[in-house]
Amino acid sequence: YVGEPLAMIAATSLSAARRAARLVEAEIEPAPFVIDLVQAAEPGAPSVHGDRPNVLDTARIRRGDVDAAFRDAFKVVTTRVETQRVHQGYLEPRGVTAAPTGDGLSLIMSTQQPFGVRQVLSELFDIPMSRIEITVPAVGGGFGGKLHVGFAPHVAAMALATRRPVQLICERGEDMRTGSPRENSVVELSTAVDAAGKFLARKADILLDSGAYALDIQALNSIAAFYATGPYYIENLDLLSRAVYTHTCPTGSFRGPTGPQMVFAGETHVNDIAEALGLDATELRRRNFIQKGQRGPGGEEITAEVTVAACMDAVTERLKAFRAEAPKDDPRPRGYGLACTWWNSIGTPSSAQVEMHEDGSATLSSGGTEIGTSVISTTLPAIVAEVLGIAPEMVTLNNGSTRNAPFESGSRGSRTLFSTGNATLKAVNQIVAQIKEEAAELLGVAPENLVLRDGRVETAAPGNASLPLKDVIVSAKMRSGPVVAAGRYRAAQVAVSGSQLDNARMARLGEPTFHCQGVEIALDPETGRIEVLRVVAAHDIGKVLNPVAARGQVEGGVVQGIGYAIYENLETDKTGGVRNGNFHDYRMPTIKDIPASIETIFIDSYAATGPLGAKGIGEPPVIIPAAAIGSALRDMLGRQPKSLPFDAAAMASFLEA
Repeated sequence: YVGEPLAMIAATSLSAARRAARLVEAEIEPAPFVIDLVQAAEPGAPSVHGDRPNVLDTARIRRGDVDAAFRDAFKVVTTRVETQRVHQGYLEPRGVTAAPTGDGLSLIMSTQQPFGVRQVLSELFDIPMSRIEITVPAVGGGFGGKLHVGFAPHVAAMALATRRPVQLICERGEDMRTGSPRENSVVELSTAVDAAGKFLARKADILLDSGAYALDIQALNSIAAFYATGPYYIENLDLLSRAVYTHTCPTGSFRGPTGPQMVFAGETHVNDIAEALGLDATELRRRNFIQKGQRGPGGEEITAEVTVAACMDAVTERLKAFRAEAPKDDPRPRGYGLACTWWNSIGTPSSAQVEMHEDGSATLSSGGTEIGTSVISTTLPAIVAEVLGIAPEMVTLNNGSTRNAPFESGSRGSRTLFSTGNATLKAVNQIVAQIKEEAAELLGVAPENLVLRDGRVETAAPGNASLPLKDVIVSAKMRSGPVVAAGRYRAAQVAVSGSQLDNARMARLGEPTFHCQGVEIALDPETGRIEVLRVVAAHDIGKVLNPVAARGQVEGGVVQGIGYAIYENLETDKTGGVRNGNFHDYRMPTIKDIPASIETIFIDSYAATGPLGAKGIGEPPVIIPAAAIGSALRDMLGRQPKSLPFDAAAMASFLEA
């Protein structure tokens, strides 16, 4: 692909490196370009990798008798949508500094998954993981684009070869030509329905563009197949998703991987079904929402309370108010629309350690990477303080290095609070048990009759005898040893039945979250420009532990989702190279483009398996706006485009058609 590294050059200055680069001569044998996703997936298409087929991964979920349901249905409705590539748009470009140590490697880099980088480098260079340290300063944005190893192997190889420190910092154009953007896709959904609008069966045919190599497209392929039903119960399923090689930059994870594509396709499809049946689209959704006790597409029984209807009701009420409040002096037509979804808080492995000190303070050690959500920096220390009954400022966070903190799966997948929070909670609960055991000896009461609050250990019984927490810590250290504990967490595997999973690796929700967003938009008929005026976002994320941070995640995700819907498009030329690899030509929303109001509503619930009842919120806000804006266009115009983005040029052409 255009941008693929062909050679490595090390120099003592950037100018010398550039001069040397111009001296490199590459001999490349011409071959047919395979750029178009649909054409690349066809039998007989030129192969990107010579002797391998372009379809590199196929995931399929099947259940029931789809053909019979389609044959006997009152009506069959088909929707086909296309979506574009988008870049994560982080401000800090990817960068790596590597230095050889006596018997290993030390790297400083911007990454969301330092332990994953360590594992890859260990395998590549046959160095024990214990001799490789990855240090992560504060990350200037990631959104999934910094989950992969990036250029760490290249820089490490050069450092080992020269035995000198080596640094590589991507320029913006390099970053956008060689990064891992959200994949473009083609999604076709067909649903068989009865006269009342019940979804009887669904077929899905999904194509995802992997680019020239496979980063994590296999997992994304399975995710796309799973989310082809949306938060609806459909008895009969045949959901097929294929990942395809093309001669373009490899694609990868981006906040809510495949979510925006699948929600746009699925909710557009629901609106098409409602139109075909002459039903209200909100009522159609309500009739088909999955219920507690039913099984999801992968065969997992839904054991959590399903609150997607409550989310939709909250949004519907606010949209009614938006309509009533619309000013009379704005000549532009306005539209109102909503979209619903569910998502997952993935429970991949986590660990944490808590250590108490003689003054009653605590240190939390976590291998999690702080990427701007404040989960690692603020919420986890607050959980420790809450459980120990001490002030938040008495908890110090130790993180940022694989050498000094225990393993973490990475800051990704709406998992950080859920998984790392559970590991932290397990560790601090062991600390509480150790403290109560020691205090029970000192106070002569049973451990279960003790509570920790305000920096003291107190009896719950009348009389309220107590000791300063720090005195108990000192006593425990001298009697039985330091007060320290580690916690580990991995979500239990959920049993599935009733569905046939063919290579579908991600076919379970575990702890689901439920969501609905509504928008008010205005359209300039002359220019085709859409303005998103107001957004209302209703989310069930369990118990909200940090309301300010949670609202920030919703607001940021909404703006990012609006960028996906209206502005952003990582364009490729006839050779597959990136045409607009800079922040001038790659259009992202600015402060002038965001809605005047983003209203956040948290639906009250409690997650049985989450830390203190909490679930994840990082990804869902970004995956809904495109579908909601499409719904608002349909409300305004009676029809909507079936491809993204809804930029001014595309909308002008759509209005003329």
